[in-house]
Amino acid sequence: MRPVSIPPWVRAAVAGVVFLALALLTMEGLHRAGWYPTSLDDYRVTAALVALCIGVGQRLPYPLLVVVAIVVGWPLWTFGVLTVRLIPLVIAVYLACAAGRRVLAVLAVVTLPTLSALFLPLAFAPVESWVLAVHRWPLALLLGKSLLAIADWSTIVLMGILLVASAVLGRATARRRRSELVLQRRNEELVRLRESDQARIASEERTAVAREVHDVVAHHMAAIVVRSQALVRVGVADQAEFAEYASWVAGTGQQALSEMRKVVRVLRAGGDGGTTDAPVSLRGALEAAVDRVRATGVRVDTDLRVPGSLGVMQDFAVLRVCQEALTNTLVHSDGSSVRISLAASEDRIRLEVLDDGGSGGSPRVPELAVGGAGIRGMRERAASIGGVLDAGPAAGGGWRVTLEAPREARVPTAGSVRPGAGPGGAGPGGAAGRAAAGAAGPVGVAGLAAAAPAASAPAGAAAPRVVAS
Repeated sequence: MRPVSIPPWVRAAVAGVVFLALALLTMEGLHRAGWYPTSLDDYRVTAALVALCIGVGQRLPYPLLVVVAIVVGWPLWTFGVLTVRLIPLVIAVYLACAAGRRVLAVLAVVTLPTLSALFLPLAFAPVESWVLAVHRWPLALLLGKSLLAIADWSTIVLMGILLVASAVLGRATARRRRSELVLQRRNEELVRLRESDQARIASEERTAVAREVHDVVAHHMAAIVVRSQALVRVGVADQAEFAEYASWVAGTGQQALSEMRKVVRVLRAGGDGGTTDAPVSLRGALEAAVDRVRATGVRVDTDLRVPGSLGVMQDFAVLRVCQEALTNTLVHSDGSSVRISLAASEDRIRLEVLDDGGSGGSPRVPELAVGGAGIRGMRERAASIGGVLDAGPAAGGGWRVTLEAPREARVPTAGSVRPGAGPGGAGPGGAAGRAAAGAAGPVGVAGLAAAAPAASAPAGAAAPRVVAS
């Protein structure tokens, strides 16, 4: 059951009423026990003013200050106990300064009422004495001197100090409240930023995991599907060829399962933030991917001038982009040849994968040729190392994927990713390719530096862990 929410002004009003009731009961009890003040009604009026300060002081501090100042300094109120009479005024001064009013302005408002209350004999001097003092100034000096002589200066100084101290204390309270409000707002902003960062990080982690699973599985599975179709066509008529195909399918499936286990193992391990194991050799990993595609019947020509000083992240990006481009050729077209070239200058690397586009007929695997996130994943890989990727129909026919990136990883910027160069996307020229390229426009690059496993790292070879920055 949720507690009832009571507005602050209601709580303050109730507190004021309770204080007034307790004060009146206490004074009545003391009076009956033998306390005989000069005027019990004056104490009751003072208690009522204090209760008014408690009830409306925080909601209406400035009107309260004026009302209390008028009542306390009213000449017809002859209550002469200054230490009690000025208590409501001290409270009202504190509340006004605590609400933000300047100290000098508040003290200026209460100066006249305070003087009127402190010098009551002067306020109640007969009118004839004022007229006589004006016409005969020596007599006025004598009258003022006598009044100052009989004044209780210790009480006057004490009450003046209390008024100034309450004003200064109220001003300090106002500053503290403003500081607390600023800190509260900053804390709320930090909480919102933290929640936003948590949501962003979670989204980036989901994207990274999805990309890793796609990169590990898609290339192997595409080759397995294409080779399995050939296996079905061969049948058992040629036992030797059938056995060869079946052995190849089984071996490639085992490799895919092994790579999936690596990804799951690293994700479960957590720790340093890596997402997979690094390839031992970029050239070896690229050649293994090419061999898998060649085994499906596609001719692959390579010109691999692999530089020896690439970083781990560059190795991953080049490997995964090449694998995905070859996978798209297998899945989204019926192309029969692919040309791969990798070159490097002093500060740049360039990968190009170009297929012949095929005959324009149906893809090898029509069921897998719809949708997909291949182009988007390749762009994210390129963005993770500060590079750019273009994918689209080539001028002389076919489909071209080009990756250009620095030899050393750089912090990616929002402008480092640009859309594909043509209407295609996931594969050469088909409707599925056009849909994928249209859906894979510029994407965010934060958190995309997580690497993927090498498809062909030698079994049992020790491989370093990649740590995402």
